[in-house]
Parts: sequence; structure tokens; C-alpha cells
Amino acid sequence: MYDFTADLIFHFLIMIMIPFIHKISSHRGDGWKTSAPLLSVLFLALFLTMTFPVEIASGQFFDLKFIPVFVAYFYIKPLAGFLVILVLITFKGIFSPGDISIALVNYAIMSVLFFYASKFYKKCTFKQKLSIAVLFYLPITVTRYVIFLQKDIKEDAVYLLLFSAVSIVTLSMIIYLIEMNLLQEMMMQKLRDAEKINAISQLAASVAHEIRNPMTTVRGFLQMLKNEKNLTADQKSFIKVSLEELDRTNHIISDFLSLARPETPVVSQVSLSGVLLEVADFMRPYGLMTKVEIRTSIFEGIFIIGNPNEIKQLFINLMKNSIEAMPDGGILEVSAFKRNTTADILIKDEGVGMSKEKLQMLGQPYYSTKTKGTGLGLMISFDIINRLKGKYAIESTQNIGTCFTISLPLYYSSEVIRQTSFQNRSESQRINES
Repeated sequence: MYDFTADLIFHFLIMIMIPFIHKISSHRGDGWKTSAPLLSVLFLALFLTMTFPVEIASGQFFDLKFIPVFVAYFYIKPLAGFLVILVLITFKGIFSPGDISIALVNYAIMSVLFFYASKFYKKCTFKQKLSIAVLFYLPITVTRYVIFLQKDIKEDAVYLLLFSAVSIVTLSMIIYLIEMNLLQEMMMQKLRDAEKINAISQLAASVAHEIRNPMTTVRGFLQMLKNEKNLTADQKSFIKVSLEELDRTNHIISDFLSLARPETPVVSQVSLSGVLLEVADFMRPYGLMTKVEIRTSIFEGIFIIGNPNEIKQLFINLMKNSIEAMPDGGILEVSAFKRNTTADILIKDEGVGMSKEKLQMLGQPYYSTKTKGTGLGLMISFDIINRLKGKYAIESTQNIGTCFTISLPLYYSSEVIRQTSFQNRSESQRINES
């Protein structure tokens, strides 16, 4: 019993290295370079647990190799999980070559199940993730118990159950610690973003007006010089470029002021259908400059609560980005419809698209995929969506396009409800009469 308990503690300590290394590597971002320390520890844990297995009964040895495989698949990448299984099979061929064929079949099945489960694992809650882990581990326990029954060693089954319980507790603790690491990292990132926004807001509030005033004067003098008759072609070109750059600088200052402006409490019922159609008509001339066709599919009678000017600014920013992502022309689809209690808006383009790395950086101050962009437009857009208590999702594929999906809470005024009820009653009467 003493040796059995010591072995359990030893294996627990081996596995508990995993979340600590995950915490260290998670600060470095994503990608294979940052996953290398965690993957190395998984290989080490796999080697130690298979080299020094726990003896439960005479000739019956078990280990915790399931845990490194699970962590690799669900907390790095499926490819990392496949690599861990290859290493596991290699170790299996070294330590017990007679069982290699059974191991190949078992882990081939496990690979397929883990691959499909990993697609929705990240979207699950913490309790759901624990349930998935336990659900995958239970068949292993059942299989081991059946082996004990076949070999008529029932008296040692209690040790097997104790080993399985410790394994599940160890796996649950590892998942908990890793999830806490991820949550802490996410909160720290939000805090860093909030600090950046606060710094930008203070900067904008203190210097934006002072910058704009001399700029207005400079622009006025340049406009006067532009009308002079004795200017050379080069001088006219220089003045034109200077005016364009001043306008661009003025636009950046406007973005700063929009970001620094405090949240306006003035909200009202807004016809989202009307705003989207208005913005689409407003952006069509801009789209025609680069041969972009704007197509709309917008349901009528969609109402939300918010500030009309902010909502209009939100969709102008998004459509402008989509148009600028199609320098060679294309189709910009704008659609809106009701889904239960939300209004779903889709803005889909056929532009250059973005990689996953660029998608993760969107909305960060000073980050933009455009050469002359500041990143403040999307930052303001995300802030408006949050103030509207909405959600957004971005799907993008390079050289294919980007789809921006927004879900906003629907608003039902008493008048809208009365109109809807009247329409329903009229429709029912028409059906009954027919």
C-alpha cells in the first residue's frame, strides 16, 4: 500500500508540471515557438509515466499517458496531439512491443474522437470541459476493470478504482489550472487594452483641439494659394498633396475625439433597417470608385435601442473597411434579419482577407491592415457594439474575403407590437376566409 501511494504521488507531481509550464508559455502568445516548452514537458511527462508505471496487481501496470495526449489535443493543436501519440507509440514499442498493435488501434480511434471534439471544446464552459475529459477517460477505466475480471484478480480492483479516481482528479486539476491561466491572461489583455484606450482618450482630450486649430489656419492658406494663377504644375501638385494629408490628419483627430468622447446617455428607438439602407446608399458612390457593388438584403421592421449617430458611424466604418479591402472591385453584401431576440447583421466582402494572426490584432490601438490606417476606426466600432450590448464575430480567409457578423438586442415598442399583432390577426382572418 505504501509503494502504491508513493507511486500515485509521484505520477501526480509529474503531471502537475504541465499547467505550470503552460502558464509560463502562455505569456508568449500563440504559435509553435511558444508551444514548444509545453510540448516538451508533455513528452517528458509521457516518458516518465511510462518508464515508471504504477503496479496495481501482479503484472498489471498502469500510467497516466492519457493526460499528455488530452492536453496536447485540446490546449495546443490537434497536430500536437498527433505528435504526442506518435511519441507514445514509439515508447510503447520500446517498453512493451507485444502490445503495439492494440495500442495502434486504440490511439487511432482516440485521435479521430479527439480531433472532432477539439473543434467545439474551446467554446464549452469549464464544467462542460470537465465532463468531456471524464467522458473520454471512463471507457479506459471500464476496459481496465474488465481485464481485472477476466484475469480473476477482483481483490485488487479497489486499487484500480483508487488509481482511476486519482487520475480523474489529476486531470481535472490540470484542466482547472490551465483554464485559470487562460482566464488570467485574457483579463490581463483586457486590462492592457483598457489602459491603452484610457491613455489615448486623455491624449485626445488634451491636444486634439489645439492641433486642429492651427491645422485649419494652414489649410485655409493652402486653399488660397491653390487658387493662384501663376503656380507651376509641380507647385499645384504639392499643394494638392498637402491638402489631402491635412484632411487625413483631420480625420485621425476626429477618430481621437470620437474615442475620447464620453458615452452619450441619449438613446432612442432606432430603425436598424432604415439606418442600414441609408448607410448603404451613402457608401455606394465611394464603392463605385473602386468598382465595388453594394448589395443589400435587409428585412423591414428591425428596431434596436441606441444612439442613431453612433449606429450610423459603426456601419460606415465597417462598410468603408470592406470597400477598401477590395481595391480591384467586387461585391459587398449587407444583410440583416431577426433571429429570436436579436438582430443579426452580416457585412461580407470579396476582399484580400486576413490571417488568423491579423484577426487577433484587430481593434488594437495603432494596428491597421491598411498602410495609412490608425486602427482607431475598428476600435471605435467595437466600443459602439459593446455599448449597444451586442456581440460580433469575424470570419476571414486570405484572398477570399471577410464576413463581419453583428448581433444586437431587438427592441419591441408598444406600437411595433400592436402593428405586428394587427398583421397577424389580418393574416389569420385572410386564411380563415379563404
